[in-house]
Formats: sequence, C-alpha cells, structure tokens
Amino acid sequence: MDDGAFILIQLALRVVGLLVCVNKAKSLNRSQGGWGLFGFVSPILAMIWIHFMKPITDWERS
Repeated sequence: MDDGAFILIQLALRVVGLLVCVNKAKSLNRSQGGWGLFGFVSPILAMIWIHFMKPITDWERS
C-alpha cells in the first residue's frame, strides 16, 4: 500500500473518531473538548470507551 493512502486512511479514521466522540460526549453531558482530543489521538479506543459510559445527570438544569 502506498504511504500516501495509509496516511489518508489514518487521518480519516481520526476525524471520524473525533466527530463520534464529540457527539456522544454531548449527549452524555461530558466534556466535548476532552473527548474530541481523545477521539483524535486514539480513535478506536476512545469510541469503544465512550460507548459504554453512562450520562452525567445535571440536577440543576432539570
């Protein structure tokens, strides 16, 4: 496989990981910036980890 193709696939996976983690973190009332960074740095691990998390309940907003 060409090095350029490998880099593009890796970058695409990181962007997808970032977007998935940010959207899931928003729905779980968690830090979107932190999860976005984690999703970009380690996308597969971050997507698996955030999938099994429970939401933080914000009692003051209810």
